[in-house]
Amino acid sequence: MIENYFFIDYENVNKDGMNGVAGLGNNDTVRIYYSTNADTMTFGMHRRIAVSKAVFEYVKVDLSIKNAVDCKILFDLEDISKNKIARNYYIVSKDTDFDKPINQIKAKGVNLFRITSICNYKEGKSIPDDENNAIIDNNSKEKKRECQVRTFFGQHFKDKVYTEKKTQIITAILESDNKSVLNNKLQKIYSGTEVKKILKELKPLIEDMPTH
Repeated sequence: MIENYFFIDYENVNKDGMNGVAGLGNNDTVRIYYSTNADTMTFGMHRRIAVSKAVFEYVKVDLSIKNAVDCKILFDLEDISKNKIARNYYIVSKDTDFDKPINQIKAKGVNLFRITSICNYKEGKSIPDDENNAIIDNNSKEKKRECQVRTFFGQHFKDKVYTEKKTQIITAILESDNKSVLNNKLQKIYSGTEVKKILKELKPLIEDMPTH
């Protein structure tokens, strides 16, 4: 049986909704719904899909009706969940219009949730009673932190001066245990003035990070 089945509203979430895909396992399936309005992926996204162990399915929606992608996702989800081929189902979308039909489907006993990014799926799923006291392993924490950092970067660093060095900046943040180390790593990427701007913008993200 499939453990987690993801229905990606790619037109809505684009590449940000795919954060965390590289960490999925053999028992996970990702079905990506796209249209002519959103039918391209970056090389970085292709690489993340390539290293993921999950099964991928691609569905192009070219129906000439309003909210065609949403309708197709809900139609397929009801059809698939009816056969109980997965334990958990997730619609990956920021569209709150999904919430009412999701509640209707859940009333039928389907373990279904809406999340905005793949890396958030563990926060939404029901945890069996015998797992309530389980310790979250370091790997899971690291994946969650990476998702948080990537999402923050996408929202706050849109200028080319930052996006062209996105990987270096994100790596510097993830590999830093304190603000002093982070400052030193950023100094190797940018001049002192630019580093100050970056640290100021990062303040909400690193406020709990030790100074030294």
